[in-house]
Amino acid sequence: MDPLISIENFSEKPNKITALTKRELERQLNIQKRKDDKELLSASNEKLEIFETIFAEKRSHIENLIKNSRNTAKNELADHFNTISKEILTLQKYVAASNIFLRHYDLQRCQNTLQELTNKAKYLENELLPKKKFSFKNRAKERTLKKKRKMKLIQHCSSPKSVERCLLRKIENCTVVFKGTPSTLHLNHLNNCKVFTGPVSTSIFAENCTNCTLVIACQQLRLHSSHNVQIYLHVTSRAIMEDCKDIAVAPYNWIYEGVEKDFENAHLEKKVNNWRCIDDFNWLSEKHSPNWKEIPENERIQRWEEIE
Repeated sequence: MDPLISIENFSEKPNKITALTKRELERQLNIQKRKDDKELLSASNEKLEIFETIFAEKRSHIENLIKNSRNTAKNELADHFNTISKEILTLQKYVAASNIFLRHYDLQRCQNTLQELTNKAKYLENELLPKKKFSFKNRAKERTLKKKRKMKLIQHCSSPKSVERCLLRKIENCTVVFKGTPSTLHLNHLNNCKVFTGPVSTSIFAENCTNCTLVIACQQLRLHSSHNVQIYLHVTSRAIMEDCKDIAVAPYNWIYEGVEKDFENAHLEKKVNNWRCIDDFNWLSEKHSPNWKEIPENERIQRWEEIE
């Protein structure tokens, strides 16, 4: 007698096939995932190797520039340190652009290296280019200014060619009008001041300035640790800022007798003004930095009556 065939046995067979097919599909997907992960890791490692090679080359280039500082002619040192600053900024931007595949450890190591390079360059710059204090014509006025920093002072100063570096420091509630073409100008710890300068042949360094208006012309501007500053700027290279906020810029618009001649003596191209080209060390994104903005045209001061 033929055995009875159960209908249930037929119904179970498709289920077993489906289960086997599902397991095989999962196995193949897992194999593909491991393969993809391996390729992704390999690509990431390759990018990291390329990054480390380029970073090492750029770091070595900057270190060589710093080492060569002592062998650089004194009249070329300002430009030399400007070049170092630009190279460090370029390397910072490269690190920021590579942030996607960098590990936290690698990123921190690069940032520490950049800080060390910045500190070395700044130390050497302070050593090789000691700042000369700005000298007022009237020594009595200078003493009064130090004692009473809430007075209003307009001091017209002509800088002879022999003056290479000038410094304005620890001044409050003053207006300083500075004509001439020194090599560099330093502004340090200014509060609620207005500073007007003719063309400075190389760099203007401003730090710790608060609630100030700067009407300045130079080859390069370096602004540090300052806030709520309006700058009417003429710069033929670029402006660099770090640890700053609430900075507003507009094109230089101070016209005085002899300004054209001063631009010629300073070797600054009057038709070239990159006042919008500002590199923010604290903002390496491609988007506009929130730390500075342009002054709207209808809000710009058109006439500087206080110095006319």
